[in-house]
Amino acid sequence: MELKTKRLTLRPIQLGDEKEIHEYAGDKDITMMFYLPNDTFEETCEFVKDNAREWESEDQTDYEFVILYEGKIIGGCDADLGHSEDHSYATLGWIINKKYRNMGFASEAAQAVLDFSFENLGINKVYAQCDINNPASYKVMMNIGMTCVNDKGTRTYPKTGKVSGEYTCLITKDEWMQKKGQ
Repeated sequence: MELKTKRLTLRPIQLGDEKEIHEYAGDKDITMMFYLPNDTFEETCEFVKDNAREWESEDQTDYEFVILYEGKIIGGCDADLGHSEDHSYATLGWIINKKYRNMGFASEAAQAVLDFSFENLGINKVYAQCDINNPASYKVMMNIGMTCVNDKGTRTYPKTGKVSGEYTCLITKDEWMQKKGQ
């Protein structure tokens, strides 16, 4: 399975992606706001192995894609049904290698995974969340048509204990269809 956009290809994470993924997943400046394994290359290898296995599972709940630009993995984007017990909605997340930021890649990839989610996963809502100190991710949410439904949330980062504010945004399938003109 591949998702194609104007400039990007998104495909399921697979064994062999470890080195390129660790280039951004091991960057503490980028991943301090994420729950990715980022301390060692071995943790990245385990992350890749687990997510590649997830794509082979009949009970798949996390659809983790790598983002390719000009044949190089520049980030990742996922739709995760595991946050809802009944798998009735997905949460959308993304990460971009800092060498490729501010070029619209996150919005382009997030839109592709949002489309995939509504077209293939049988859900009616997609949420995304970001730290209030991450205006770039908030902008991605606005770019793909989401609406902020909670600006008073908090999150605690397990490795640092840091507490920060959190935005939660939402788009429904009806809103998505309207935006698409369907």
